[in-house]
Parts: sequence; C-alpha cells; structure tokens
Amino acid sequence: MDVVKFTKPRTEGDLIALEFDPNFCRDEVTFLAGSGSTREVRQFAVLGALLTGTATVTAGSAVSASGGTPGNGAVGSLTADAGAPEGVFNIVIIEPAANGGVFEVIRPDGVLDGTGVIGTAYNGAINFTLADGSTDFVAGDRIPVTVDYAVTGARKFTEISFSATDGRAAAAGVAPRALTVPDGTDLVGPAIRRGPILLRAEELVWPAGATADQKAGAIAQLEARGIVVKASG
Repeated sequence: MDVVKFTKPRTEGDLIALEFDPNFCRDEVTFLAGSGSTREVRQFAVLGALLTGTATVTAGSAVSASGGTPGNGAVGSLTADAGAPEGVFNIVIIEPAANGGVFEVIRPDGVLDGTGVIGTAYNGAINFTLADGSTDFVAGDRIPVTVDYAVTGARKFTEISFSATDGRAAAAGVAPRALTVPDGTDLVGPAIRRGPILLRAEELVWPAGATADQKAGAIAQLEARGIVVKASG
C-alpha cells in the first residue's frame, strides 16, 4: 500500500508563543513592488523597511562624557543620504587635539558609520562639517544627530537585506504570512511591527548567508520594538 506523506502548512501559532493584542502589534504596511519580476516575501521572514522621502536631520547640543563642559564646535552643512537609517547618530570625539581632532560617527544601531577630522567635510550616511570652537573637544564628547522620516507612508517593506544601504539592513518587523508582490505595483499587507509579543527564534526566516552576528543585531532591533525572540524549550 502506498504511503502518502504531506507537510503541514505552518500557521501563525508556530511562530507566535504569546501576543498581547493582534490589533496593536500589527499594521497594514506597504510592501515594495517587484522590479522586473514579482517580489516574494516568505512567511515569518524578518522585514526591513526602505526609507523614502526626505529626512529631517537635526544636530543636538554637545554632551560631555565626564559631566564637564564639552567642546563648542558647531555642526554645519548637515544632510542625510537617501535611505539613511532613521534614529539618533552620534558624533564622538576619539582623538582630541588643539584646534582639531578626530571623531567617529556611530549609527543608530551602534554600527560604526566612519571616521572624520574636525574642520574637514565628512561624507557618510549623514554629511556635515564639524567646526572647531573656542573650547576644544575632549575624548568622549559627543553630538547627537537625529534623522527622522516623518512623512506618513514613507516606508516600503521587503525581506531584510543586510547589504542594503537604504534602510532595509535594519529589522523593522516580521511577516506573519507569505506574500507575492506584483512586478511594478506595491502591495499592502500585514506585518508584526511592535510588541508585547513573543516569537519563537527557530521559526524566523533569514536571508541566505546571514551570519550569527547579523541575526543577533536584527533580533536586538526587533526587541527594541517589544518583539521578543526566544528559542523554544
């Protein structure tokens, strides 16, 4: 007698161990159209968000690492590249010098964006010139720079792409079901966007070749949204 085997389709219950309120934890979002073909979003895939529109970029006041008086050099000619990550960047002085010095720029996810020199134009995800002031900076002084996409609908979702530079390298949610996005046409569909919610780590779907460090960073970004990820057992 022939034996028939079948694979049970996965349900949301396989992914979700505990959810506070589906109406709160989920949004209907815009998934990015396919380009030359349909774009597949796999069930339980970790999502990234393509940031569109023009960002507002604002520099805050310098903060001293020691609680003293920080340097008073100003940030000028401040812009952000298209798709620059949303959140707070930090310009951190690492090699102070009289009338100069070296700084590093830390992205909102804690990743190094690059290093630069006071008085010389810096070009990265954000762009600016940090001028020397009458009070020199000291090591650890930092200047927060906020990148904000305030426009409604300014995000289009795809599966996370760790090599992307347009916002999609950061985890922005999880797809509760599979979607096929048409070629050339965006599609509105559901995404788990915030918690409190507990997901099973072994059910999440990642890009081919994703490293343990990349996964850990993305999980930390999800948990910052209240989307807690734990292995079963």
